[in-house]
Amino acid sequence: MKLYPNSKVYILCPGNLKTGGPESLHQLASVLISFGVETYMVYAALESIPLDKENPVHDAYKKYHVPYTYEIENSQRNVAIIPETITAFEIKNIRHVIWWMSVDNYLKNLINVLKGQLSKPLANPLPRFFTFDKADKSIEHWGQSEYVRQFLRLNGVTNIKTVETHMSQIFLTAKVDLSAKKNIVAFNPIKGFEVTQQLIKLEPDLDWRPIMGMTPAQVRELLAQAKVYIDFGEFPGRERLPREAILSGCVVITGKRGASANDVDINIPNEFKFSLDDSVPYQVIVKIKEVFEDFDTAYAKQKAFRDRERNAQKNFVEEVAQAFSIKKISRGVVALLQAFGDKGSLLVERLKKESLKPGFIVDDMMSTADMAELSEGLIVREQNRNYLRDGKNFVEIISRDDAKFLYLEGRIKSFVLLDPSDAELNELENFYGARDEDKLIFNL
Repeated sequence: MKLYPNSKVYILCPGNLKTGGPESLHQLASVLISFGVETYMVYAALESIPLDKENPVHDAYKKYHVPYTYEIENSQRNVAIIPETITAFEIKNIRHVIWWMSVDNYLKNLINVLKGQLSKPLANPLPRFFTFDKADKSIEHWGQSEYVRQFLRLNGVTNIKTVETHMSQIFLTAKVDLSAKKNIVAFNPIKGFEVTQQLIKLEPDLDWRPIMGMTPAQVRELLAQAKVYIDFGEFPGRERLPREAILSGCVVITGKRGASANDVDINIPNEFKFSLDDSVPYQVIVKIKEVFEDFDTAYAKQKAFRDRERNAQKNFVEEVAQAFSIKKISRGVVALLQAFGDKGSLLVERLKKESLKPGFIVDDMMSTADMAELSEGLIVREQNRNYLRDGKNFVEIISRDDAKFLYLEGRIKSFVLLDPSDAELNELENFYGARDEDKLIFNL
């Protein structure tokens, strides 16, 4: 789908919800913005989760710094990206893409829509949803997994673009210390727990660790210690926990359901996948003990899965560019680390001479809401974010942590400093992890 210089992309997303789907949608928005594409999130309410229009962004996704809107400009030059769970759209002119991240969630949503009609009066028409009929032939389809692509092909969709997101930076950038591994089996108690219960009953003395009620850092800490991660859930798409586990150095063991049944989405040897029959619990226990006894061999056998996930961010950027026929990929903007005071003024003038425009200002204190009240109009607050007013222009002020995250995501291309101190140079290297070519340093 071709984008024009004045195209806008609108990404529909459940508001105030933290799951794998919304994170993928924010990752997509971030990549498009880094390409220079005008992109907005359009948050929608779910039946179970009302929408807070004043603060629709879940805390987990505020670090992406993506603008949002509730008004879509209905033009054929624009594009709406719609997840498979929100296909009740009624926009006539704008071009549509359905991004299929799950098969099972689409089917469950379809069932819920139809069930919901049973309790409503006949005066209400059936909500619009994608049904694979001729009226929907103009819609473009993206697949997040081979499982999804198989489902679409089975239902007559042949032109499917592959767009698969990557894992969170906390897992992509973490170093794996195999010497720290212990005989721990990590598992998700929400997915496939009926099988896991049987395993625990067979071998209660093994160190079973549920992943539940944890922060991403706590999940990473557990997976960094565990030798094995098991998952016998439905795998409605390319589930995140198995991918987080493989990046954390775990040996992954799964069932053969949904996306885990094929050799593409979870590309581990067949000896680590089990069909769900009566003999499975005993076989899985045998395999877990084999991994404990010879971890290095089992770890080596899953190299292909690790490599795929390690390369996923680069592949995702390329897939988005291909999906929109973007031939020249020039990513990111410069971020100012000294925007206030005398040095800040000199730095801004120097940037203008270099024909550079700052994309972000990094300052923990000035990025807070309280500073907006003290600035007498110098700092403007929009959509719960602070911006420095520079004439007619506005530059967003972000925290150090968010700047580091956006640098790893590719949104920030380089950091700018004027006559930096040793401490500032050390921070560039040790905190931000900035490469030499991404340090833009000017001298007085």
